[in-house]
Amino acid sequence: MDLYLASLVGLCAGLHAALYGAYKDSPHESFLLRRFVRELVLATIAAIGLHVSGAASGQSAFVLYLSCFALSRIATEFWKLFVRIEPQSDFRIPTQIHFFSHVVHNPFVRLLFGFGFLGGIYGCYRLFAVIPADLPIVARGAMLGASIGIAEGLAGAYKDGSIEGFSTFKFFKSPVFGTVGGIIAALHTSDPAFLLLGAIGSMRMFLELFFKILVRDYAPGKFRSMVGPFNAWADRRRHFLAPYAATWALYSALLSVRLF
Repeated sequence: MDLYLASLVGLCAGLHAALYGAYKDSPHESFLLRRFVRELVLATIAAIGLHVSGAASGQSAFVLYLSCFALSRIATEFWKLFVRIEPQSDFRIPTQIHFFSHVVHNPFVRLLFGFGFLGGIYGCYRLFAVIPADLPIVARGAMLGASIGIAEGLAGAYKDGSIEGFSTFKFFKSPVFGTVGGIIAALHTSDPAFLLLGAIGSMRMFLELFFKILVRDYAPGKFRSMVGPFNAWADRRRHFLAPYAATWALYSALLSVRLF
């Protein structure tokens, strides 16, 4: 895979994230071009970095697609939770890291939380080393995926549960789809770093599709109102669905390349 093809794969991964974000938030915040472009840039940079460094050498386009999507989502979440400063009055659930219901404003403390966030991901990666090597790679992928799913479930329980209460159903969504994501990634790679990134990528994509995009009249819980003030975008956002579906078609095509 040359640099141009790798960049294109990264761009498509970023497009998936950008379209999802635009569809989800535009009725509440309008369409924000800078945020749309941000996802494209982050995923493309991730693809270029993985290619130039040689880290993705020997990995399939499917693994690269998932990895770029996962890395862009990690970078975006880090930015939103631990770095970005924005007014919180419009949000029911704070978009900045908070200690229970109290938003953390100290930038140093926020960064400490952020490094803890990254450390949790690294801890899941290191877990691979203690999984018995004689287990089938699919089983190892499932275990690694389950671990990052549990970590995400715990993070979500802390972030949202402190505001709206603990939900057993919401908690177990991430471990289940993390396990599925790990199994899917294991069909294409045995590298622990890419197994983890692949599990994260599929987990996030499936969660967003099944529980947000396909849910009729879904509104992000972070907003105070279920109905956003930008009524025009409540209708216009349907135009994001066709290209979003195309990115899923690409996911399916890349997945099948090495399987058939």
